[in-house]
Amino acid sequence: MIKRLLPSRGAGLGVVTFSVFILILFAGASLTLADDDHDRAKQLKEAGEILPLERIVEMAKKDRSGQLLEAKLKEKKGRLIYELELLDKEGIVWELKYDAKSGELLKEKQEH
Repeated sequence: MIKRLLPSRGAGLGVVTFSVFILILFAGASLTLADDDHDRAKQLKEAGEILPLERIVEMAKKDRSGQLLEAKLKEKKGRLIYELELLDKEGIVWELKYDAKSGELLKEKQEH
C-alpha cells in the first residue's frame, strides 16, 4: 500500500512524502509498491541518490533489533530520508530515521 501526501502548508512547506508500507509475513517481508513510486525509488537508487531500502533495513536491525513494521522514503527540504518503524522483543515500537544517501542514523526515538 502506498500513500503519497501533498506538500504541506505551513511550517513544513515543500515537504513531499513518498511512503512505502512493508507487510511482514512470517520471518520475511513482502514489499508492495505502486508502479510510479516504485519507479521513482528505482530511479533514485540507480542515480546514486539513495541507498537500497534493503541496506537501510539491515543497518536498522543492527542499530535496534526487532521486526520491521513500516518503512517510508521522505523528501524534506531537499533531503531524502528513510523512516523505519521496528517492534522490539519487549513490544516497544521504535522509529529510526536515516539519511537515504549516506545511511547515517539521524534520529532514533521510542514511539508512544
